[in-house]
Amino acid sequence: MEKVKAGIYAIAWSHGAMHAYLVLLPALAPLMRAEIGGYALLGALISLVFLFYGWGSLPVGLMADRSEKRLMIALSMLLCGGSSLLIALSPSLPLMGASLILLGLGASLYHPPGYAAMALYTSRTRGRYMGIQGLGGLVGMALSYVTATSLGSIIGWRETFLLWGAIGVATGLLDLLLIVEPERGGEGEGGGGWLSLGIEVKRLVIVFAIVILSGALWSGVSSFILAYVNEVKGVQLLIAGGLSTISYTVGSIAQIIGGELSDRRGRRIIILFGFAAYSLLLLTLTQAPGFLPLMLLLLALLGFAFYLTQSPINALLGDVSPKRSVGATYGFNFAVKYGIGSFTPALAGYLTTRYSMDYAFYLFALLSLIAFALSLLIKES
Repeated sequence: MEKVKAGIYAIAWSHGAMHAYLVLLPALAPLMRAEIGGYALLGALISLVFLFYGWGSLPVGLMADRSEKRLMIALSMLLCGGSSLLIALSPSLPLMGASLILLGLGASLYHPPGYAAMALYTSRTRGRYMGIQGLGGLVGMALSYVTATSLGSIIGWRETFLLWGAIGVATGLLDLLLIVEPERGGEGEGGGGWLSLGIEVKRLVIVFAIVILSGALWSGVSSFILAYVNEVKGVQLLIAGGLSTISYTVGSIAQIIGGELSDRRGRRIIILFGFAAYSLLLLTLTQAPGFLPLMLLLLALLGFAFYLTQSPINALLGDVSPKRSVGATYGFNFAVKYGIGSFTPALAGYLTTRYSMDYAFYLFALLSLIAFALSLLIKES
């Protein structure tokens, strides 16, 4: 059991490292803007990463049911670290674009085997395990924001990518030593498929529509929140990075709370509360003055509201998936979540360039409201 616990924490930290790479570019965007060519191009580059990150999860999910999940998680870290090194050393925009594609592909290797492993370790406290998984992801994002803004301002954005490249390689090697391969589901376990479990097609469509909107919100807000607080609300870059870190730190606590509550109270009610609060808070942010204590409060509440929904959503997918195809389930989940959801950074960049960054956050609030409306239709077994 102790070996399994060590593996759980290694998987959770790898989740954090993977998400750290995905927010490095948005966090460093204010420092990279002049060299790269403005927010429209940066938004397109961020969407490029999320496009390969999302759709790459689909074939990876199928592989995760047939391959060692431990090796796939380790390979994800090695590719993320290696691509970060290449981004730091890229002398031209085409080479940087190719390196970002490699980063997206490396990140796509994580979610299906990582979440499948967590789902297979337990069923009774699946929400709790998903909370630990989510906690790791948000700790990594928080560390990424604070190191990106502080180190980026001091030593430069390329050197910051170099540092995180070394972290990824080291994490991949540790994963090979610490992660315990979970038992695979047999052919007869968990039912023969989706329909044999009595799950209506309508229910699947609703759940995955919510997943897509959740991914669109994550991709969009995480890509623009630091720049918004810095440039629209007038908060100094280093302080804005600190506020973003606090937001994700609070979100990590919400992951645990959401997972625990969903085990006890059900998934639906927690998801509803989170999306309703998130939509209202995003609108409030657009109208609020850049008063620092108010920004701190709003970003903390935003982090709590959004990430409260994530463990229940991920646990719900584990609840309805046959054990023998749990990797494919999470692969499809993250493919549609971040593949289809990858459009938001590009659209937000367009709205920012064409109108103002406020319009990007109006879009995010609308997406959260739609997710809330769809969550009303969830039926739990």
